[in-house]
Amino acid sequence: MELVIEWGLVAAMMASGVAAIPASAPDMPPQDAVESAVVAAAAVANAQGTAEARPASRFLRDVGRDYKQFFSTETALWLRVGLGGSLAVHAGDKALGDALQGSDGASMSLKGGQEYGGLIVQVPLALAWWIVGHAAASARESEAGRDLLRAQISAISWTYAMKFSIDRTRPNGDPRSFPSGHASSTFATAAVLEQHYGWKLGVPAFAAAAYAGSSRVAANKHWASDVVFGAFLGVASGRTVTLHLRRTALTLAPFPAPGGGGVVVTVFR
Repeated sequence: MELVIEWGLVAAMMASGVAAIPASAPDMPPQDAVESAVVAAAAVANAQGTAEARPASRFLRDVGRDYKQFFSTETALWLRVGLGGSLAVHAGDKALGDALQGSDGASMSLKGGQEYGGLIVQVPLALAWWIVGHAAASARESEAGRDLLRAQISAISWTYAMKFSIDRTRPNGDPRSFPSGHASSTFATAAVLEQHYGWKLGVPAFAAAAYAGSSRVAANKHWASDVVFGAFLGVASGRTVTLHLRRTALTLAPFPAPGGGGVVVTVFR
């Protein structure tokens, strides 16, 4: 019954767009992370000195547009595949968790994974990419950094909306397990990098994201199903903010199927 309620809440949120986050979170408030990222982004945008009037306002408009564009057919497909994959993995959550624990049952550590996946790394990474790109007078790098930050804002928002609404218990007994924020943040970064630079950078970025997600299971902080859905949520966030780059020679499109789904790769010649 608990499983049915949990996944029913996920489906309902995807249909209605619930995004309320309590202001009094006992741990790091997600709205603080979002607000800090937006404020920092506005400062960077204003410092760019471009010919465009009010660049900070443009950034805020784009963030607002990201929330609106998140509700799309493509996003729905990504989340349906993610939900199907997460449900499929759910049955083996305990077995997968045990497999990543030490032989004595103590939590093991995949070094660097948890640190890389944290907001304290992902948000500054996006800001630094933007700042360095601007300092180097590279429109491509600057735009990539800008999209990285927008992806983080989107991923953080949707992840914590679900965390507080669903409030699944973590394997270590703590609350707010589903979905994994480390997975959503790192996969959002990977999706943006793949869209801007192709698979040459996308492959290592996705590998790093998978490692970060696995580290949370190994540390007994998340169930594997949390990580699976968080990954697809992150990809959906990353692809939403890079819609302006979609005219590429290579496209990815998820498709649903009974018990899961897959991804179609289309190459245009």
